[in-house]
Amino acid sequence: MKLSVRAAALIFAAASAAPLSAQQGEPGPLPDFEAMSGEELRQLFSASKSRWLDEPCRFGVPITTAMQDKIGDAVPIRRARIFAEIFCADKEKRFADGAARVREYEALAPRQPLVDLGLYFARRLEDADMALAILSGLEGEAFGQLQKDSFWGTTRMIARQGRGEALDALALRWADAGAFAFVDGDLHEGLAIRALREAARAGRADVVDRLLLSITSPPSYIDLLTSRVYEPFWPQIEARAGEHLAAIGAENLRLKAARLTNAAGDRDRLSDAAHALHYNGQYADAIALARRWRDRAGPDAPFEEGDGWALNIEAYAYDAMGQPEKADAVFDELAKLDPDTHPWVVNFVINRASRLVGQGRWKEGLKAAALARVVAEKHGSPYAKMIVARDHACALQRLERADEAAGELAFLRENWREGIAYAVRGLLCHGLRDEAAALLLEGLRDQSVRDSAVGAFRTDGLDLFYTASTLPDARDLLADYPELAGELAKYVREMPEAFIPQAALRRVALQEGPKR
Repeated sequence: MKLSVRAAALIFAAASAAPLSAQQGEPGPLPDFEAMSGEELRQLFSASKSRWLDEPCRFGVPITTAMQDKIGDAVPIRRARIFAEIFCADKEKRFADGAARVREYEALAPRQPLVDLGLYFARRLEDADMALAILSGLEGEAFGQLQKDSFWGTTRMIARQGRGEALDALALRWADAGAFAFVDGDLHEGLAIRALREAARAGRADVVDRLLLSITSPPSYIDLLTSRVYEPFWPQIEARAGEHLAAIGAENLRLKAARLTNAAGDRDRLSDAAHALHYNGQYADAIALARRWRDRAGPDAPFEEGDGWALNIEAYAYDAMGQPEKADAVFDELAKLDPDTHPWVVNFVINRASRLVGQGRWKEGLKAAALARVVAEKHGSPYAKMIVARDHACALQRLERADEAAGELAFLRENWREGIAYAVRGLLCHGLRDEAAALLLEGLRDQSVRDSAVGAFRTDGLDLFYTASTLPDARDLLADYPELAGELAKYVREMPEAFIPQAALRRVALQEGPKR
């Protein structure tokens, strides 16, 4: 179960166990709960600390059920039983039962909705209607329970199930109701983009300027300026973005720098500030920020995910400045982190491998991709595993070992909905142009994956994050597949030259390295 879900339960445990005996002790073998008195059960429950959640089926459900029988149906005991049943259902992969127990708890305590737990089970069940019902029912302070990672995972699931437009409509209702005031600020931009999409469909020009205030990231404006969904509002979007995205880049940087200044020790805000510099084409400044942070923190400081993202940006900034050797050193440092201690390192070992493969450094890339696979098998999502398969497929082909890539191509074909751009590039590396074109055409015609399919056509010049790649991509197909080009034109326009990001204009052109 997700950490945020477990944290919620542990917070509850501390509160519900407070009236019980404070006696401490190591849990032993299971006693006969039926033979114990109510007071003995109280003491055992308290002394066992979090065992009722660590062993929910073997210990948690039996002891809380016995307590309810012996002590009475007091609300704190009933809540503990329900929580144990929730965790037991999750452990046994009875996700529908877990969702039902969440609803039982909420009926008992309607002012304490278990938002994150409910969304967790909706994701495990791939139940978009359940997730939308939970989100639609939020009021007031309950919005504050939306956890960033959990919420974005939920929105991706809703989109996969073809219910993205319903989510857009909900976002606009939240914007109209002023609900953003209760929501984590890190969610504002994504919600505003969805609300803007619904406003375009509904002809709601009255909300455009207000929603754009919540959207400050230059990559977001690339989508807003190219997707035909937002065509009715392009004049306002262009005015806010400024030529070459200079105006919005400056505002984004000012906001992110101010947030870091107000919490100078916050790693996530460091990461945000480094990204803002990178997106604005201030590569030397992004490098300097990351290095100052490391120097100030010292070699013995704990290493957190935000530190990793700042270093990732430092490496990409070196590439943008034509200094790949320095970028190599930064990524090699990240790759030394223990994934069991830092499971988020999966992001960086994958980025390291993809960068090397994309630069045509085939032997180095294949070796790095092998490490990425080991880490991703334990800590990676299906999306992450798609990237790893793409990197293997392309590196093996260029090393004249294409016969070893059959498994990679099979994985890409089977899981293309998890990352269509990676499936297409893997196929193109093997010259499978007809198959790649057919896959893209299917993706563009399927609402649930259309955004990802459109993204597969983005040029390196409009990708403000990753280092430029020499691998073949979807745009290579447009001249020879007019049906595909026509379908794509329904959804996007070419970025007007005046809005090509200044970050892209400042990059040093990447040349493909030799076969190695």
